[in-house]
Amino acid sequence: MSDPKGFDYTEFDKLLMSNGPVVLSLQQKLKVAAISGDDIVFPPSYAPTPKRKDADDKSAKKDKDNEKDSVYNIDVLDPLNPFKNVCVLDSIPSQANRIEPIFASDDYKSLVPQYTVKLNDEVEPVSILSVGHRLADAVFRGTTLREDIVKAFKSYAKGNAAPIAKLGATSLVFGVWDSRGTGVKVPRLINSIVRAFDVVPLRRSAQYTPPIKYKQEGLLPPGLDIDPAEHGLADVPSPLKIGGVQVNGEIRRDCSLNLELIRNLKGKDDKDKDVTEELRRYVLGLALIALTATPPATLRQGCTLIPQTPSDNPHDSKSEEGKAWKPQIWRKFYTDGRTDEWDFKSLNIREFAAAAASDFGVVQPPKQLLFFDKNLLKASIEEDAKKKADKKTQDAGDPIDNLKKLVNELEPAKGDKLSEAKTKPLAKLQEAVAKIESDSTATEELKRLAAGLRPLLIADAGAAARKTQMLALFPAVPEPATEEAK
Repeated sequence: MSDPKGFDYTEFDKLLMSNGPVVLSLQQKLKVAAISGDDIVFPPSYAPTPKRKDADDKSAKKDKDNEKDSVYNIDVLDPLNPFKNVCVLDSIPSQANRIEPIFASDDYKSLVPQYTVKLNDEVEPVSILSVGHRLADAVFRGTTLREDIVKAFKSYAKGNAAPIAKLGATSLVFGVWDSRGTGVKVPRLINSIVRAFDVVPLRRSAQYTPPIKYKQEGLLPPGLDIDPAEHGLADVPSPLKIGGVQVNGEIRRDCSLNLELIRNLKGKDDKDKDVTEELRRYVLGLALIALTATPPATLRQGCTLIPQTPSDNPHDSKSEEGKAWKPQIWRKFYTDGRTDEWDFKSLNIREFAAAAASDFGVVQPPKQLLFFDKNLLKASIEEDAKKKADKKTQDAGDPIDNLKKLVNELEPAKGDKLSEAKTKPLAKLQEAVAKIESDSTATEELKRLAAGLRPLLIADAGAAARKTQMLALFPAVPEPATEEAK
């Protein structure tokens, strides 16, 4: 890369101006890399709906009906035509995971810190650029970097994104959610998805046949309690499983970069110096590289997709709308509704990203290799669990006040009785009392109060009088001090 000193940021700063575009977008037509031309591809498959443990008989039957083989993500667009549909070939998270490793390549590895984690001697160290949850991934909870990551997330929550950018800026580009720790969520700047339109699901069958009939030939060890098929010792049929889809419409990749989110980023360095401009340029550089990068063609076995070219135009030089047919379209979108084409090829994005990274002060850490420690993982999990429990207790409020509130909500109905419906205050109060009595952390005062309430929690006649008795069990609220008392 060239020397970043003296780089002219003018054209790139236009993208960051308040009156600049809010979104840069790509619409790219793809085709199957196959000679046959039948456009059969294999989408990602998802596990079937799991059976619910608490389901009643009717729900259990419905769950059993749904508990079939793996499924594809296919949505029907026209209820009268099941083949007027859209099928996801690669989801937004999956596309992000395919694009992100580009920053480990020789061309771009100097732009972001290259942390790796050594888990044990049996596997290769794991790169920060190849873990699904980025800085929030569990792999970092067992390393010394976790403390800095927690501080960075907390800084982001207070409006300073610079610490996250210093540790792993791809967490800003592709998004991250520290769901198991601080709870901080960073939205994605890049959204890329690959879809196929008007698909017909196909089926396929398979059959494994061992070279010899082990059981019939007496070759199984005596007394061995196993299913021969599970060990390749018997026939294993696999009929009518999902077998890809035939695409009758187009295959399209839609990718966008939200510039408005970059404009919202702010940053300060360790000396409290405002580095917002340098931060935004740096993140923009990484995002533009990700936006204009060429993702891997092979998404999975049976799904290799490549860009269409002008020679693939089915309408010669013009489309049905009379416009010039293009295999890919780049556009800018503005808040006032305007759109126009975006020619990124006229910009030196790589040189811009290098200059912005240098100005922001990206440096490779002296210790790029981190070592996973189970004790650190345990400490991190316990600390996060305690914080969540404390917050839950704090959000729940005073348990005695909560009980009193439930008692006050009791409303005797006709015949001076209480409703036994599960959604009514009596049922809620019964449940709250039961939880207190089984809670080993509840105070003695709270347990005594629950014990006094329990025999009164019935729906019989005399509900109004029992409500008065319940309220009398609660400690008296002190009167506010008068001016004379003060």
